Amino acid sequence: MAKILSQEEVDALLKSHTKPAGKAAAGGGSERGAAPAPAKKAQVQRKVTLYNFRRPDRVSREQMRSLHFMHDRFARNFSSSLSAYLRTITEVNLVSVEQLSYQEFLLSVPDPTCFNAISIKPLEGALALEVNPTLVFPIIDKMLGGPGEPLKNLRTMTDIEQSIFDGILKLLLEDMRESWRGIVDLDFRIQARETSPQLIQIVAPNEVVLLVVFEVKMGPVSGMINLAIPSIILEPISSKFDQEMFTGYKKSSTFEEARLLMASLKRCGMEAAAEIRGTNLTMEEVLQLKVGDLIPLTKRFDAELDLCVDGIPRFMGLVALNPNGKRVFQVTGSRSEG
Repeated sequence: MAKILSQEEVDALLKSHTKPAGKAAAGGGSERGAAPAPAKKAQVQRKVTLYNFRRPDRVSREQMRSLHFMHDRFARNFSSSLSAYLRTITEVNLVSVEQLSYQEFLLSVPDPTCFNAISIKPLEGALALEVNPTLVFPIIDKMLGGPGEPLKNLRTMTDIEQSIFDGILKLLLEDMRESWRGIVDLDFRIQARETSPQLIQIVAPNEVVLLVVFEVKMGPVSGMINLAIPSIILEPISSKFDQEMFTGYKKSSTFEEARLLMASLKRCGMEAAAEIRGTNLTMEEVLQLKVGDLIPLTKRFDAELDLCVDGIPRFMGLVALNPNGKRVFQVTGSRSEG
């Protein structure tokens, strides 16, 4: 049978529970309450940092930031160069800059593809440049006068197609050289080209490379360009990334240079011409045209004409004669408005 506590024993138990924690710790008798404190403190101070021994970071965070700025500037320059070369609007964006093994990079690219080894004299070694076939064939089609549509079934590039696409690669390497000039003046040249990535080994499979990924958009077509830089190549010039790249990037983005660039653009000459549109001719009719032939137009003689700037219709207006007997064009509207 359980023992019933007396009133004095109940009061003693209540007093022991309401005793202040500080006095109990000072008395040295309550070791149970004081023991968890150091364990909790040790648990808070404990920190774990993950480290992948298969993918060690060979490039410092500052160098990664410099390389990111440098290739972001390259993307903007190459976007302008490619648009002018193809005579169509293209957009090039830097997607990511990361470190991984060369074997992982090879497994991430398609096969077949446009795979190139790029020498970078005076530095030793080579870079790997890969252009996705989803981008290669529309560009070749655009260069040959087509609409730039992608292939339904991807295939290996022919020798003629590789020769045609060399013009794009040389344009890319020229802009790449300009972006690297702030660090070191390199001579980028195509050393080897293959359609299978496994046939080109610029470094050992387990060596760390710096992978720079770009996305290129050309109308409805989009594709990736991958640049693999072996980390061992950057070691001789690693000290140049800290100061020169940051100062060069900041100088290029100053307000004064932006103002000078805008002033230069405003002085660029552009051809403006009034064009009469509104009739279609067959190829047979074009071949039979001769001096003295009359071509009926669907527009009235007093209808508005198109004012084309570098071949692109921008404005509408009327043609008239000034007091000196010279024809003038009066702008009546903008194509962008309607």
